[in-house]
Amino acid sequence: MKKIVATIIKEWILLRRDLGGLMLLLIMPAVLIMVMAMVQDAPFKDYQQIRFELLLADNDGGMLAEEIKKGLRNSRNFQLVDSLEGKPLTEEKLKTLLENGTYTVGIVIPSGATAEIVNSANSVANNISQKLGLGGTLPTREPRNNMDVALYFDPVSKPTFRTSIRFALDKYITASGSKMLVERITRLSKIADDTAASQQDVARLFQGIGIREAELNPKDTDMRHINSVQHNVPAWAIFGMFFIIIPLAGQLIRERDERSALRVLLIPNAHRMVSVGKISFYTLICTVQFYIMFAIGYWAMPGLGLPSIYLGQHPMVLLPVALAIGFAATSYGYFVGTVFKTANQALSFGSISVVILSAMGGIWVPVELLSPVMQKISLLSPLHWALDAVHQVILRDRGIEAVLPNLAVLWAFGFALWCIAIFRNNARSQSIQ
Repeated sequence: MKKIVATIIKEWILLRRDLGGLMLLLIMPAVLIMVMAMVQDAPFKDYQQIRFELLLADNDGGMLAEEIKKGLRNSRNFQLVDSLEGKPLTEEKLKTLLENGTYTVGIVIPSGATAEIVNSANSVANNISQKLGLGGTLPTREPRNNMDVALYFDPVSKPTFRTSIRFALDKYITASGSKMLVERITRLSKIADDTAASQQDVARLFQGIGIREAELNPKDTDMRHINSVQHNVPAWAIFGMFFIIIPLAGQLIRERDERSALRVLLIPNAHRMVSVGKISFYTLICTVQFYIMFAIGYWAMPGLGLPSIYLGQHPMVLLPVALAIGFAATSYGYFVGTVFKTANQALSFGSISVVILSAMGGIWVPVELLSPVMQKISLLSPLHWALDAVHQVILRDRGIEAVLPNLAVLWAFGFALWCIAIFRNNARSQSIQ
């Protein structure tokens, strides 16, 4: 035990002498968290919080165009632009603005679109009237196939953005068609004394069962939405913790080069206690680093105009999670510093491997967006298990029982690498003796 305590004190003295390295170990991940949270803030925002300027050229002037305009103006997502400099927007002008990148999306309503949807509503109403025995018919003609509402996008628009706009526009067109159909069925019902009431009665047929978003946990009604802070703070905090590999591996190789590690190897079984002390010390450093990053997310992010990180209903569970992540990261650094012979080999392999493991583990891109094969491969990355454990606490409001599998994997990963490093040190000690 004295050897472990002495090693921890020695590591603290060495780290305290290198204040610049200690500050970089803490400041660089903090800067990374702030920058990434601000850069990725817009992609993580709910579409309800973003307003898009949408061009509209109306070549129809009928009821369909009015319904679409009404829906867009009442929406919190769109700012409708249907005229410029007091003149109605034309299709040619709309295309020019999109090609120049001035605007992102535009709609062109063709001439005769309202007449086409009225004709379709009349046909459906006639069929319903015949089946219900209401009597009467409305004028119809053969449908035309060239009356689509044209939707234009800036060429750099992302597919997800295009899908969202297309879905919203389809909703307004469907609402307009449903309204016309209700009016046609009401007209055929021949209830002259209570026309308004009959429209309401028929409209209920089209309301049916709606859709509403519900909370999985009723207690979470006042909680945060998914945002850039909730992802970036834990993701880049874990990323920074695994970069403990650079100072730790570098120090191990420096001790071997300076022959100070040789004296430890000459003492029977001393290197095991020294390794326990070294790993314990740097595990605590990683845990402190983890909480500093979360403190930045909790107190500093609102000062940057970003939401504060939500710590879940069981924030104390983050302590064993941070210790497990710190142990896995420290053991990995100890393993790299033990196995490789030179600093160039160790630091190059360590830094690149951490980047690869972070990409595999969902730090850069959420695992759900990866291919099925990569999702299985991601299970090999300790950063995946680390990030999933944190998400269980801060996003799913789970307790300690939910993160036990993650903790088991992280501790097993660290212990396996530590055993390999101990075996390597034993072989080196025997060769010296």
